[in-house]
Amino acid sequence: MKFPDMDHALKPNPKSHIQENWRIVDFFSYHPKSLHMFTFLFDNIGIPQDYRHMEGSGVNTYTLINKAGKAHNVKFHWKPTCVVKSLLEEEAIKVGGANHSYATQDLYDSIAAGNYPEWKLFIHTIVPDHEDRFDFDPLDVTKTWPEDILPLQPVGRLVLNKNIDNFFAENEQLAFCPGIVVPGVYYSDDKLLQTHIFSYSDTQRHGLGPNYLQLPANASKGAHHNNHHEGFMNFMHGMKRYDLVHHAERYPIPPAILTGRRDRAIIEKENNFKQPGERYRSWAPDRQERFICHWVDALSDPRVTYEIRSIWISYWSQADKSLGQKLASRLIIRPSI
Repeated sequence: MKFPDMDHALKPNPKSHIQENWRIVDFFSYHPKSLHMFTFLFDNIGIPQDYRHMEGSGVNTYTLINKAGKAHNVKFHWKPTCVVKSLLEEEAIKVGGANHSYATQDLYDSIAAGNYPEWKLFIHTIVPDHEDRFDFDPLDVTKTWPEDILPLQPVGRLVLNKNIDNFFAENEQLAFCPGIVVPGVYYSDDKLLQTHIFSYSDTQRHGLGPNYLQLPANASKGAHHNNHHEGFMNFMHGMKRYDLVHHAERYPIPPAILTGRRDRAIIEKENNFKQPGERYRSWAPDRQERFICHWVDALSDPRVTYEIRSIWISYWSQADKSLGQKLASRLIIRPSI
């Protein structure tokens, strides 16, 4: 599976535990779909100023379904009300060198002072039958949905108005899982989501124990009936082993009917170079220059082979010809495209 391999490539070297860019560019040189991700990772916003000034968006696509059974594919976005702010590399070195817990302290102190951080929740929606109208696959997790065509709709907000009392109990033991959904939200055919539904729960059972959903940080705040019982570290005594469900409210699931055979296949409309190129061209010249410098630095490692450098220059040339030429001239490599 590609996702765990990606995680391993982004982690520090398993032998030395040192973060090394050459391992990252080596692995992703086989996957041109990663270009769009790198326009975020190697961009200014790759280093958030702190937690209060960073946005978040779901990689996976879910399905919203009403009681009539009408379904829409959906992506979720969190945007801070105090806008997005980032650090340049030189600033990050100073901030991190002075206080490696800067972002945590900023969040804690802000909440303690009553300056509660807030995020607005937005959604994109697509009618499943309209997926083929785009020049990319909307269920491809490496792509973003164009906001000019699919505008963000505000649906809620999140305010952090209280600091936690015990960091380990209330933070380290948190178990967020893409497979746990509420009525009205269901799973789409997103390939990555279909594996996340199982893998996250398996990891949490391994790390926190089979009854991790009983921990106060993870337990439902309202009445729930999941028929769980026994297992190690079960401390919810007096629960029924079975709850009658004959009269429980029923919720629809997407009505799509699948025929034929499910198979492992490459996404047909990959279109890996359009969105990275558009994003790069939208930046001011100084921002483009910083992006180029990050790539020159990553590809200048002596452990990065000439072949891998050539592959990356080919990729970026297909995203933006001038970007590929600038990288090639600084790395003294002739672009193949």
